[in-house]
Amino acid sequence: MMMTLLMVMLATGFAQKAPDVTSPLTPLDEVVLIDGLPPGPQPSAEEALAVAKKLGAEMRCPVCQGMSVKDSTSAAAVNMYRRIHDLARAGYTETQIKDYFVDRYDEWVLLEPTQEGFNLLVWVGPGLFLMLGLGLVYTTVSRWEKEDDELPSDTGEQPKDRYEERLLAELEDE
Repeated sequence: MMMTLLMVMLATGFAQKAPDVTSPLTPLDEVVLIDGLPPGPQPSAEEALAVAKKLGAEMRCPVCQGMSVKDSTSAAAVNMYRRIHDLARAGYTETQIKDYFVDRYDEWVLLEPTQEGFNLLVWVGPGLFLMLGLGLVYTTVSRWEKEDDELPSDTGEQPKDRYEERLLAELEDE
């Protein structure tokens, strides 16, 4: 049943094919100024594509959940990837391009949060909680080892409670 449905979807063109994100780019004269700065010298096509792939893998698709712009096939991700490529071709640096998207989408657009300010807790927090937990386990175990036994050691002469006393009396009577 599922195979039939899949074959019908493929035959009718219902299944989405991954778009070619490197085809028609916008002209370079349409690239806006980032932070009021003009772009730097234009890199080669291979360098611009390498920057676009790197940044596309580091940025989150605004539509898909947890996917990078480079891996997503949604229209928003394709447009973002093209914009990244356009800005890289125009000569903007990786930092300028990241800042451009962070200004528009907030820091959420980055798959890895920056390691500064409150975000530092994301990077340092798990290690701190692990150390705190290990310290708590160590102190608890060391306290257990130092505690005296609640029952006195058995010397064999004195019964410990009334039940033992009664049992010993019964055994002597036999």
